[in-house]
Amino acid sequence: MAQYHPSEDLLAGYASGAVDEQTEALIAAHLTFCPACRRMVTEHEAIAGALLERESAPSASVAGVAAILNASPSRAPSTFNEPPLGTLSKIAPQPLARYVYEKTGEADTEGLNWTFYGPGIKRAILVGDEKGALVRLIKAEPGAVFPDHGHGSDELTLVLTGAYRDQTGRYATGDVQCAPAELSHQPIVEDDGVCFAFVVSEKPANPKNITAKIVQRLIGR
Repeated sequence: MAQYHPSEDLLAGYASGAVDEQTEALIAAHLTFCPACRRMVTEHEAIAGALLERESAPSASVAGVAAILNASPSRAPSTFNEPPLGTLSKIAPQPLARYVYEKTGEADTEGLNWTFYGPGIKRAILVGDEKGALVRLIKAEPGAVFPDHGHGSDELTLVLTGAYRDQTGRYATGDVQCAPAELSHQPIVEDDGVCFAFVVSEKPANPKNITAKIVQRLIGR
């Protein structure tokens, strides 16, 4: 069972359909690992359903009506269709495998556009902009050490296989690290096999080391 989870605000946003598609995919995948978060999402869906039943009540505020109309009950991992069979399905739960397939057209992990991101570390960019990678898959070998880096924005990381640690804790399969923008850290992959992770942020990471900065610039951040 997962030890680290999305915030309650994110789970509530997922239940009401108020998160972006990449965060939706990350949370839906986490729910396949975490009964506690599934129960919390169900509770938020029940609240949204109750509000929908009351949407015509005269006492409802303008803000309350807007929230009701934006609500979308019955959010669950089954929201996503099953992707074609492929090796991606061996490392990623169905909701995330579907998201990756829709973004890349690839059902096999080996078919993704992996690029060097450091010794023992590869990255496949799924969504980016002119500033760099915003949504990506990471593949890191046991013992790999990520460059010391900060964040231009809050960052969500879902561990799909293996585990890594930093000064905030140990993150294993199913865990979600919610890294605030001000966090600077240097994750180290543990000896639990290859670590695959799905990472979402509004802005790219910001390496502290000059060599890492040069590498990131060369590979398109």
